[in-house]
Amino acid sequence: MKTPSKSDLVARARELVHRMHDVERWAYALDGALAKESWTAALLDAGYRVAEEDEPAKVVRYEAPSPREGSPPDHLVTLERPDLGVVVVQAYGPTTVDRLGPVLEHTGFVPQSRLLGEAYSVGTPGASKALTTLAHMVVAWDEDWADLFLLHLASPDPIARHEAVLATVVAAYSARQAEPANTLLSEALTRESFPKLRDTLIEALEAVQQLASHA
Repeated sequence: MKTPSKSDLVARARELVHRMHDVERWAYALDGALAKESWTAALLDAGYRVAEEDEPAKVVRYEAPSPREGSPPDHLVTLERPDLGVVVVQAYGPTTVDRLGPVLEHTGFVPQSRLLGEAYSVGTPGASKALTTLAHMVVAWDEDWADLFLLHLASPDPIARHEAVLATVVAAYSARQAEPANTLLSEALTRESFPKLRDTLIEALEAVQQLASHA
């Protein structure tokens, strides 16, 4: 696969944002070095309030009432991933654009173009982490996403393949689509020779197929 140029990466990042608007679900990665008090304050200032918290999992679900009468509330979920060095933010709802914009202006976010550049450099330090971070941003699968995940699933490095398997499951659930994750993992299983990694692939396929059964 041809390595994307810097302009290609920027164009792809813009495309991802457009896709988020198309499906009305937004996902960003905040820098994990940002003080938690800073980004939680920004969420509260935007009108979000804690609805549910799973402290061991480092997940918090927020809601914000819509100013439009009869409209559902906005929803936002934060997931702290210190292993990736980021805080993942996923949001949806009728007035999310108006709320999330000021939050991101206050907090900043990790550029998708940078994450894409790191993820395409398979075999380099940080590539697997970048792929896993991006997996949370797969609001809808397309050919470019499938190619990127295949690149990692077919890596000669078994550790990279293992991380790619887990990231593929995350992407499937982020997109709320079993395909093409199911196909990518099935093909990876036919290629895989490491017994433990084959077991991981089988478990990953079961998880993705559960998603399909609930669709």
